[in-house]
Amino acid sequence: MQPMDVPRPTPRLGDRWVFRTALPGRQGLVLEHRLDRIAADGGFEIRVRKLPDGQEWLRQQFDAEFNRVSREIVPGEAVRFDPPFALFRFPMRAGLSWQASTRQQQDGGYAPRRVDIEARVVGEESVDTPAGRLSAWRIEAVHRAGDTHIDTVYWYCPQAKRSVRGEETTRTASGTSLLIYELLEFSVS
Repeated sequence: MQPMDVPRPTPRLGDRWVFRTALPGRQGLVLEHRLDRIAADGGFEIRVRKLPDGQEWLRQQFDAEFNRVSREIVPGEAVRFDPPFALFRFPMRAGLSWQASTRQQQDGGYAPRRVDIEARVVGEESVDTPAGRLSAWRIEAVHRAGDTHIDTVYWYCPQAKRSVRGEETTRTASGTSLLIYELLEFSVS
């Protein structure tokens, strides 16, 4: 693979991704993500539906740099980030790293909390997903909020315009858990 800078993706209405999200050894959820709104400032909204029934489950909003602005379980409480949660930096290249902090506010009377983010792009590698073997950029990140510590590895694939696999290890005072998501299929323009 030839190293190169990866530009920020350009979202298009109708872009679609299907993921499986699960704890190890469990069937998990199959979720369809569909981009259905682009704002004048370049930000966009993705609606997430459970499959196979198509029930709307989640809405996610991102800024033009593909960083998370909010997510809302439908119907229910929203979680908002100010500034947006720094998932990516573009143009992406091996060795790129960033540190950021955001204020997480959850509806329902929860106190806001600070989330500190440290991330770095390790480099380009092939990653196996149910959607096939994809060329992707490995990103390793640590997110800290109070007594919660999340080590995350995710693979961003320019061809799919998203991370196509992720492994999140969450550590709290009550224990450790692992969540894995992986791309099953996608259709982008």
